[in-house]
Amino acid sequence: MSLKLIVFLAAPVLLNSCDVINPAEPVPAYIKLDSSSFETSYVDEGSNLNSFVDGWIYVDGNYLGTYEYPFTIPVIGEGQHKISVRAGILKNGISGSRAAYPKTSTFDTIVNLQPNQINIINPTVKYLDGIVFAQMEDFDDGSLTLVPTGTNSATLNITSANDPNALEGNSGHVVMDITHPDFEFASANAFYLPISTESYVELNYKCTQEFSLGVFVTTISGVVQSSVLNLRPTSTWKKVYVNLNEGEAIFNNAIEYKIYLKSRLTQGSSSADIYLDNLKVLY
Repeated sequence: MSLKLIVFLAAPVLLNSCDVINPAEPVPAYIKLDSSSFETSYVDEGSNLNSFVDGWIYVDGNYLGTYEYPFTIPVIGEGQHKISVRAGILKNGISGSRAAYPKTSTFDTIVNLQPNQINIINPTVKYLDGIVFAQMEDFDDGSLTLVPTGTNSATLNITSANDPNALEGNSGHVVMDITHPDFEFASANAFYLPISTESYVELNYKCTQEFSLGVFVTTISGVVQSSVLNLRPTSTWKKVYVNLNEGEAIFNNAIEYKIYLKSRLTQGSSSADIYLDNLKVLY
């Protein structure tokens, strides 16, 4: 009799112990993001076309993870929390080089997290205050900031806005053929790039053959031509973010820089086309 009583009394204690050992899993809230919007002042900062491929997510200042758009992810917590989003790019167009673009702002918002509730966030980012645009070319006015070098034989035309190959407004169109096989255009005016901060080139392009992007660097000893990145053929418009510092294009003893774009007609080809738009050099 007494033994049965002891077992009966012990049962609630054992049940409570199980609750302590295996506590209930917290039920997450969710945040849903489809993309990051980009806001620019066209006159001062150029086009807002972008290639933000993922979101870098922070909750109350703590890094949660990087997620490719579009995504819905769980977040543990209830009540008011600060969600921060940084716009992610593929540095130099390489999928293995994902980074939060250091030239744009962080989007912050306060979200009331509740279990099982999906919170839709529509982040908008801008260029950081103080960004310097050393060169911009959108091919929409009469004067070009790109000029042919001595080795160029190709033609750089300006498409009309209603050309089906144009991106937005007018675009640049490089035509190479057997009698004009060499394309090389460079910045019309040289500019300064700092050592202390990262410099980027942004460019929209599509092309039927590969071309390269690089810099002419003027030093006391002369001019050095440094290739940074080769851009492969693509039948659709793409945008690339080129980190000049990682491309070993920034020299400690540099006096000034010019960006160049270069290609040579592939052997066996009769012609090739390169379309360009929204070139920006910034730091």
